Amino acid sequence: MAFIKRKPGVSRDEFVRHYEEVHAPLALRCFPMFRKYVRNYYLDSVSGQEPDFDCVTEFWVDSMEDVRAVVDLMRSELGKLVRDDEKKFMDRAKTVSYLFEERASVLDS
Repeated sequence: MAFIKRKPGVSRDEFVRHYEEVHAPLALRCFPMFRKYVRNYYLDSVSGQEPDFDCVTEFWVDSMEDVRAVVDLMRSELGKLVRDDEKKFMDRAKTVSYLFEERASVLDS
């Protein structure tokens, strides 16, 4: 998951529009190992505290090998296309990424 802050001077609407119309399609073309790619845009705080991010992005892959492939691709010339686009609407200095292991409880309806 990546916690992404929009670039100063970029409105929320501009951020979402660029992410959905330009960056997400680019990422999907560059990273075929993504099984699922979800952008969760911040709306409001229920705790009264404002987060230091505008979007939580989920990158779903099937294995640690896929994670390594994503990292390798980001460092490549193909990844440069993605990095260059990120500079247009993201504050990359405030972006943080983490690996998580999901544990889900499924409730019967």
